[in-house]
Amino acid sequence: MKTLYAALAFVFISLIAFHCQKEVKTIGGNNQVPGNGNNTITASPVNSSLQGNVWDENGKPASDVSIKVGTVLTTTDDKGYFRVDNASLDKNASLVTAIKAGYFKAYRSFSATSGVNQVMIRLIKKNSAGVIKSDAGGQVTLSNGSVIALPANGIVRSGAAYNGNVNVYASYIDPVAAEIGERVPGSFMAIDRNNKLVTLSSYGMLAVDLESATGEKLQLANGSTATLTIPVPASIQSSAPASIPLWYLDEQTGIWKEEGTAVKNGNAYTGTVKHFSYWNADVSVPTVGFTATLKTPGGEPLTSTYVRFRAANGYVGNAYGVTDSLGQVSGFIPSNMNLVMEVLNSCHGIAYSQNVGPFSSAVNLGTITINNSVSLITIKGKLSGCSNGVVANGHALIKFDNIVRNVDANSSGEFSVTFTICSFAPATCEITGYDDAAAQQGSTSNVTVTTPVTDAGTLNACGISTVQFINYTLDGTNYSLSSAASDSLLAYTSTPGIVLPVKMWIMGSRNPDKYVNLTFGSNTATGTYPMNGRMYINNYGRIGVIEPFNVIITSFPQAAGGYFEGSFTGQFKDTANLSVVHDINATFRLARNW
Repeated sequence: MKTLYAALAFVFISLIAFHCQKEVKTIGGNNQVPGNGNNTITASPVNSSLQGNVWDENGKPASDVSIKVGTVLTTTDDKGYFRVDNASLDKNASLVTAIKAGYFKAYRSFSATSGVNQVMIRLIKKNSAGVIKSDAGGQVTLSNGSVIALPANGIVRSGAAYNGNVNVYASYIDPVAAEIGERVPGSFMAIDRNNKLVTLSSYGMLAVDLESATGEKLQLANGSTATLTIPVPASIQSSAPASIPLWYLDEQTGIWKEEGTAVKNGNAYTGTVKHFSYWNADVSVPTVGFTATLKTPGGEPLTSTYVRFRAANGYVGNAYGVTDSLGQVSGFIPSNMNLVMEVLNSCHGIAYSQNVGPFSSAVNLGTITINNSVSLITIKGKLSGCSNGVVANGHALIKFDNIVRNVDANSSGEFSVTFTICSFAPATCEITGYDDAAAQQGSTSNVTVTTPVTDAGTLNACGISTVQFINYTLDGTNYSLSSAASDSLLAYTSTPGIVLPVKMWIMGSRNPDKYVNLTFGSNTATGTYPMNGRMYINNYGRIGVIEPFNVIITSFPQAAGGYFEGSFTGQFKDTANLSVVHDINATFRLARNW
């Protein structure tokens, strides 16, 4: 697979406020193999590729989502899709973080495999729950009965006492919702108070953020507590215990951690917390690691497909995984319990199920054949190059039912992918062919979908150059950032509104110190625009431009997938040494990401 949307490594981007994270973490204690009886999990690095789809609260593709995988940054395109090749992942606990304005920060923790890993994330809307005066305290109530109560004089801003209005943003997360596997923060992996790895059975979750009137992050003061009331869904109230542990999401790992207890009052749990994050009322069960490979009766891998494990009897929550490009799925499931393994279709319905377990130690379930022609579809085709020859090194990008799949072609130019669908899937799919060796792509084709096999025929992977670059000369020294060198490249526009009709970003980087980052106002057309935004060049990050300093756009695509082309020339000073004038000139060609 090849990178379509290059990952950014700009740790200085001001609009992204990520926490520091080590790429490899040991979670839970001693160096033990998952599921070996000690219920611990250790670092097990793997270098693999990762792709994902991000949706908004309504299940629509979410563009312009900032994605962090280890130390690598990228963004989703207009289809809600992102990809990172050669990512530093972990076989036991990898983490993806997703940020978009107006939504709570999303996390997905998963067990990485050797294929192209797939994650699915549904964002949670950051709804205003109300305003509380910090000196008086008080509470806000959500429409489903969730309550967040704050103490008087118990709020801090950057560690200092805060006095003013507290904007409370909150959202309830229903643990029995059909799409909970996409919505759950992190996963259902957790570390209990004894530092043991467990699987959670949730009875309700809350996302809570506190902000000042100017949008600054607020938190509870040391020694202060807030009270949360978390309703229990009607379908699981009968199994809800009288008291239950509380868990918060560790934002550095995407793993839940036990802290505190809640008591059941009526149909809700009430408990106190010392800080704000995601909070979860759960019963925990011991866990073991598992792996399995899903294939069709014809031996094709079943890709990008949800697999769910649930208790055969009673409510013990669910464990989820998503198959990779080889049909592999792995993770952690309840131990010593009769389970049902379910393969889900794209509507979260059950396409296949079988009883498994109980398991007292880590288990490889081997290859499982999914025999359900109604819920399976194969999309295949062949790529031809500019000379109508075979594309021996290429891939196809397939968008179907709001999910994007990046599928490698073989040495004969043939591609094929099999996955589950539901009965009301779309009638067409979009397919774009890419010749990676020739740096060419074809036009996107709308293909009529037929089940169980859709043959797209021969698709041309030629006509549009996929070459991307920023070539620049800084103080007489030439530099080049390019897709051929696997550098991080990105270009996009947004419409902030009143001051500037369009704001445009041009970005590129190569660690450790070669990068270009421009933001400037433009229109949705070619032209010459003043450099009136922010600029970072190599090690210069406190730049003041010397006018005139213009950006010339010679090609302005009106949709994602096209290419920006242009140049910029000018002089600047860095505030670290205002006596030196720096000269910069550059040309660029960058794909529009959204």
